[in-house]
Formats: sequence, structure tokens, C-alpha cells
Amino acid sequence: MPRPTERTVTETCHAVGLTSVGSFTSSFTRTYSRSPTAYRREFRPSAAPVPGCVPRAYGQPRLRTFREEAGKGDG
Repeated sequence: MPRPTERTVTETCHAVGLTSVGSFTSSFTRTYSRSPTAYRREFRPSAAPVPGCVPRAYGQPRLRTFREEAGKGDG
């Protein structure tokens, strides 16, 4: 799901590497079943920011592998 942004549709189009706003809008509509403008109206950004601990907790890969966990008690 796209992230809410204050960018215009044109700015978003160019930011993702496309040059045709019409093609971007068509692709977006086909993927999300609504135009970028309609999507933005329906899914407004939250007023509360996401706490910094959330992306840190869920954005980091696990540090241990299954093998390391299994050998934890070996000494």
C-alpha cells in the first residue's frame, strides 16, 4: 500500500521514475482500483506520527539464525 504523502501526483510520478502522469495514473488506478486523488481522499495520513521505535523494531532483520538459536546451550 502506498504511503501517504504531501507530494502532488506529478511529483510522485517523477519520483518513481516515470515521465507520463497519464500512464502513472492508469497504472495506479488498475492496481488500487481508484485514482491517486481518490485514494488520497479515502486514506488520509494519520495525525499522529509513528513512534521511532516501531520502524526500528519491525524494520530490522533478525540477528540470529535458526542454527545459532539451536546451538545456544552448547558450551
